[in-house]
Amino acid sequence: MTIKDLYAAHRPALSPPGEAGSAPRGDGSGRDLRVSYELYPPRNARPTSQAWAGIDRLLDSRPDYVSVTFGTSGTTPDASQSVLWHALKRSGRPVLAHLTCVGKTRAKLVGIIQDMMDLGVRDFLALRGDEAPEDAPGESESGEFDRAFQLVQLIREVSADYLGDEHAVSIAVAAYPAGSIQTRTDAVQALVQKQAAGADFAITQVFYQAKDYAELVQSATYQGVTIPIVPGIIPFTDVHRLQRLEGLTGVPVPEKIMTLANIADPAERILESLGATLDFVNDLIEANAPGIHFYTFNRPRPVLDLVEHLRSRGFAHVDQEDSHDLLGLMNAAMHRISP
Repeated sequence: MTIKDLYAAHRPALSPPGEAGSAPRGDGSGRDLRVSYELYPPRNARPTSQAWAGIDRLLDSRPDYVSVTFGTSGTTPDASQSVLWHALKRSGRPVLAHLTCVGKTRAKLVGIIQDMMDLGVRDFLALRGDEAPEDAPGESESGEFDRAFQLVQLIREVSADYLGDEHAVSIAVAAYPAGSIQTRTDAVQALVQKQAAGADFAITQVFYQAKDYAELVQSATYQGVTIPIVPGIIPFTDVHRLQRLEGLTGVPVPEKIMTLANIADPAERILESLGATLDFVNDLIEANAPGIHFYTFNRPRPVLDLVEHLRSRGFAHVDQEDSHDLLGLMNAAMHRISP
């Protein structure tokens, strides 16, 4: 089974939350909601490190699948492969391998893809990636690839040649709900191109407004996009990390989330932050999202608290008041403060 099979029964919604219209909507049951995590290769290679312990706790919570970033934040491709191999062995679930293409030659990419296939990877996230700094020796190569759709095509070709079937793998791509009208228009056109190249589903970059997600799905559907679009979210428990991401992505953190950092009592701050995140998830479920992809930064506690809450209610949409009451009961029962 590949990850595309998990989303096979899902159909995108057309109407933003709360808007009237004849477009199909989810029934709020959450029966088909898939939960997945993004893992990061630890800089500390020791298996007893805190980062590896966090990865194991996330894997042991049995998400539908996990994704593994590729050589980011000072880590190496070898570190990414270590996490891929570990996740495949420990979880027994599909593992989505990130792969970037800009600045890489075709030969190098083919080798990386084949190495991942040898590990047992059958799911890829095809990304353009960032240009290597000019002062990074040995990092810049022939610019044979500069668009993600080209990488999608290459993965299909390698799958056909190396595995004997171009559809033996599933391929995810990125989607971008936030930004200006022009930015989002360009993002939808890119998504159309990536689907035509063979993409099976998309995962979004960070955003904070459910209406942005619903509008992206609506615009993409009108342009002929039929692949599922999965919202990628970050728990609101670490506002400082969200601020750092704002500098990297250009997506501003809403003021109502920023104010959470000003709550003096740590237990109350965590509870309110989790509650705000759950309100966001509720809106995404109402918008008929096929799943929730959590960017974890290898910090298990906030994500596990959120997933435990969602599982306790059967992944169904609930009213904000009921959601907060349930979260309060869970917090009292667990007698712990999330890090």
